[in-house]
Amino acid sequence: MSTETDNLLVAIETLWTNFNNCKAHFPYIPKKAKGTKEARTAPYYIQQGFDVRFIFSEGISEEGIKKINEVGHWINQNAIICLCAILESYHIISKTIRINFDLEGSEQVNIARRLRNCFAHSSGRYKADNDDHLKTLKLMKDKLGISIDGCTDWPLSIDTVIQPLFEGCSKYVREKAV
Repeated sequence: MSTETDNLLVAIETLWTNFNNCKAHFPYIPKKAKGTKEARTAPYYIQQGFDVRFIFSEGISEEGIKKINEVGHWINQNAIICLCAILESYHIISKTIRINFDLEGSEQVNIARRLRNCFAHSSGRYKADNDDHLKTLKLMKDKLGISIDGCTDWPLSIDTVIQPLFEGCSKYVREKAV
């Protein structure tokens, strides 16, 4: 592999590490946690050494849960936007560079690119009446194996969506470098 490819893979890994460390502080909080005065971050992050505890002096409210989850979702969206920006800066994808669907990881690159376009060029909200959004959601179901039944927002779980996108993009970069 070339030095440029190595640098690109390091940039993707650095983004992943920084994103993952940040997300440990804004994990998804279920609605059933309402009223809780103390919570731990998700086991996913604890396994990586981020055993973060949250203290809510009067118990977390439904509004507090909503705000934390909105910030977490926004962080997830921005990780995908940054991932695509890195891929573009190294001339892996662009408006004029087509994805090579013969390469491993191409479907994840395609999903990441499509999501980035939805996040960076609109409100970032899923719209069920938008054909591009429906196509992207169907690709996520077909290629990532996630459930999309009843979706009212983009499903951006770290372990079933974000991590597979990062891994697929890294595979694509390695394949393209050969």
